[in-house]
Parts: sequence; C-alpha cells; structure tokens
Amino acid sequence: MIQEVEKEPKVALCRNCRGTGKVAVKKLLRKTTEICPQCNGSGRVTVSCKMTLDIRPYNPKVVQSANE
Repeated sequence: MIQEVEKEPKVALCRNCRGTGKVAVKKLLRKTTEICPQCNGSGRVTVSCKMTLDIRPYNPKVVQSANE
C-alpha cells in the first residue's frame, strides 16, 4: 500500500545556528560570528514535508532443514 503524506509547514528553530541567528566562523587565526545563512539571522525556519510511504506486510522466509 502506497500512501502520499504531506505535513503542513510549521516554524521551528534553525538547526544550523541553534536558534541564535549567528554562526561561528574561523577566519585565519580569528574566530568571528556571522549571520546564519540558513535562517538569515532570525533563528527560525519554516519546515514542511512530503513523504511517500510504501507499507507492505512482513513475510518471513521459512528455512527448510537438510533432514527433510
């Protein structure tokens, strides 16, 4: 059975900057912070999902013994 599933968009914390809006960047010998390119500094992103589920019954294979 194949099912198409679509989840509604929702607001979530940006995983790239962990919601801070800034990411640490190492340039030469100095460590600086820049605006997160994924969320543009807001710390939040919109997440949505489209999935195709292929659900099948489990049919274990029967192993025949050598004595039969």
